[in-house]
Amino acid sequence: MGCLEEGCTQGQKSDDYCNICFICSLSDQPCVQLDCGHIFHEECIINKLSKRWPGPRIVFFFCECPLCKKWISCPSHNEITGEVNKVTKIFEEIKSKSLQRLKFEDLDKDPRLKDPKDRYFQKPLDYALARLSYYQCFNCKLPYFGGLKSCENANEQKEFKPEELVCGKCSASDIKGGIKECQKHGTEYIEFKCRFCCSVAQWFCWGNTHFCEACHKKEVDREYLTKKSKNDLPKCLGRACPLKVSHPQNGEEYSLGCAICRNKVENDKGF
Repeated sequence: MGCLEEGCTQGQKSDDYCNICFICSLSDQPCVQLDCGHIFHEECIINKLSKRWPGPRIVFFFCECPLCKKWISCPSHNEITGEVNKVTKIFEEIKSKSLQRLKFEDLDKDPRLKDPKDRYFQKPLDYALARLSYYQCFNCKLPYFGGLKSCENANEQKEFKPEELVCGKCSASDIKGGIKECQKHGTEYIEFKCRFCCSVAQWFCWGNTHFCEACHKKEVDREYLTKKSKNDLPKCLGRACPLKVSHPQNGEEYSLGCAICRNKVENDKGF
């Protein structure tokens, strides 16, 4: 790293604040220079990466340089590189799953992907990442699908219990009945519905209750859905149900089974 004293640099200077902590100057603590050229406190960069995403839904803003938004890279620093590699592995898994899910949700036919004036023109991966939500399972640590972002952004919580984020594969082992494994696709696409409405569940609380994002927030905000009778919960729309599958009355736990097979039977989308 070059000298930060005024007169030796035209960029960041020794008395500039670290743009992560904004508490003390760069000269007050050991610093690292990223590949993009920007300089931060070493400890601040490591903490930023190790804390990961701030809420329940997986996002990757924490992997970006605060000044230029490029992906953090510092090959000469083993600890920083190790943290980046862990996140990159999660990102690659989500990218692969997102492209498959894009087709599954019929979003690959969205006109935006074919409009030359649209930001997502011929960019199915970018579109998938912008539309789909993924969470990290507390048990197996793998990312799992949790619905469309448009259904969740307004409801996402700032404080949450990571142990209540459990994928369908892991939660199936704790729920009696239901399909726990697909003979063709394994456990990758096993999903549960929200106990309280016709949505795919993201949360698995107390080892016995599945919530979607919106219903979980209601429970946290003390609008206790768990105290309501089945007749007080939303009624399924039948053939217009967004889950596209017959299921028990809302108020009961129910495994949707393998999403891939379920979708193929209902819509024959060629999976």
